[in-house]
Amino acid sequence: MLKDIAAMENLLPVAGGSLATCQGLKLILALRKCQRHAWRRLLEPGGMPSSHTAVVTSLAMVMGWMYGWTSPFFQLAAVFGGIVIYDALTLRQAVEEHARRLNLICRREGLAAGELRENLGHTPAEALIGALIGALVAVAFIL
Repeated sequence: MLKDIAAMENLLPVAGGSLATCQGLKLILALRKCQRHAWRRLLEPGGMPSSHTAVVTSLAMVMGWMYGWTSPFFQLAAVFGGIVIYDALTLRQAVEEHARRLNLICRREGLAAGELRENLGHTPAEALIGALIGALVAVAFIL
């Protein structure tokens, strides 16, 4: 049991590597589009690629590799990963739609409320690219 816990220290670099890769790519894409305040993309959710999906994919893959694909560790990582990905694809889309409508109402009524951020979730393509990045980062750490 202690050996298993000691081996888990390998998980944080995998998660951090996936997160840093995705957020770095978001910054590069924003700079290529010449977006003002592109550096903010390092800390913002949503957009291409999905760092949420990358992190949970890489963690699940490493758990499967370290403990076996039928282990409870992998199963937990896969289930919670699925929940995170589902949330990024569905619930956040609903929040985006609410933000769009509230921003529209505020503009139409001339209210001085600050604009709500409208890009919070992910499209299936963004999640897929995030999953591929997470898988590649996991393989890099495994090998």
